[in-house]
Amino acid sequence: MQFPICRLDSDALKLMILIKSSSKNRQMRESVRRTWGSYRVVDEVQVMSVFIVGRVESSEVMKKIDEESEKNRDMLIISAIDSYRNNTFKLFAALDYAGNPSGCVLPDFSFLVDDDYMVHIPNLIKFLKTKSKNDLVYEGFVFDSSPFRLKLHKHSISLDEYPYSRYPPYVSAGAVFLTSATVERFKNTMRQLKMFPFDDVFTGILAKSVGVLTTHNENFIFWNRHVTRAEWDDGVIAVHGYARKNLEDKYNQLFG
Repeated sequence: MQFPICRLDSDALKLMILIKSSSKNRQMRESVRRTWGSYRVVDEVQVMSVFIVGRVESSEVMKKIDEESEKNRDMLIISAIDSYRNNTFKLFAALDYAGNPSGCVLPDFSFLVDDDYMVHIPNLIKFLKTKSKNDLVYEGFVFDSSPFRLKLHKHSISLDEYPYSRYPPYVSAGAVFLTSATVERFKNTMRQLKMFPFDDVFTGILAKSVGVLTTHNENFIFWNRHVTRAEWDDGVIAVHGYARKNLEDKYNQLFG
């Protein structure tokens, strides 16, 4: 595996952003690189982004992904086939890398996020400065839901896979904030649990099993909706639902 170039050092607070991305989403990754996903230092906090991508069966597509990785050196390409129900393997890769980044120093904080989010980095930095890396923090937009049993549903899960009537509270996998203490606790236990196809529910199960509380934060917005400039100014950190052009346009409005 080719690892990303390390852009962190030991002289400052360090945030690693681990971006879950579909193999087909190259244009989205380029938009993220041109906007909130670029390396930067904000208020003495170093911010480094890493894209986590699965494999595809097409050798032609894999060649393009490998070329993209070689050019940008900001990607982790995992061995699992890229599919929705393999997202938990991307979670494993994110926690493995954040907890022991090859050739790099350990980040104090990790932010797991999907590539169709807008992230307000200055607000994220303000937020993390209220935390300690030694605290057990698992925070974002929290769901408290029941399993879907209908077989044709995207989130269908059988009784054999999960026999209980409710899931433990879990943070939407689209935007998850973790301290290094939480990453270590999760990383040391995750492979002891039964594999589960939905990474956000799996993380909720994991958090419950290791005694980490799930914390809801309204500044992580899951539902696709218009967010006003006043809301961003008031502290919104991450918003779901940005396509490539929309992401760059909104980013330029906020920061251009």
